[in-house]
Amino acid sequence: MVEPRAQDRERRKDRRLPMQANVRILCRDGAGALSAELVDVSAGGVRVRADSPRVHGTGAAVDVEIRLGDEAGLPSSAPVCLRAPGVVVRVEEVIGGALETALCFTGALEMHEPFDRLLLF
Repeated sequence: MVEPRAQDRERRKDRRLPMQANVRILCRDGAGALSAELVDVSAGGVRVRADSPRVHGTGAAVDVEIRLGDEAGLPSSAPVCLRAPGVVVRVEEVIGGALETALCFTGALEMHEPFDRLLLF
């Protein structure tokens, strides 16, 4: 019997599900934010794709905001916003020059108001 090579074996303990949604990644050190598209999600984290330049590096502590429902674009449909703390595990350039970022959740996903809908007085 031939053993699969290490790089051919699945490294993740949780199954990944392809999913489309808008994502914002906010660096906790104040270095900036990144808007991206969700590629897939698992119980332990997400993978996102962005065309914009990198604002974070491997090991960076971030907050991940996943906005579900933005795709409809209707004013009456408020998006569901899930937010969790995380850490950047990997950043890779993919075909076409986009960057894919893998993030591991370091805390639970919680429902919140989207960052851009908060009112400050």
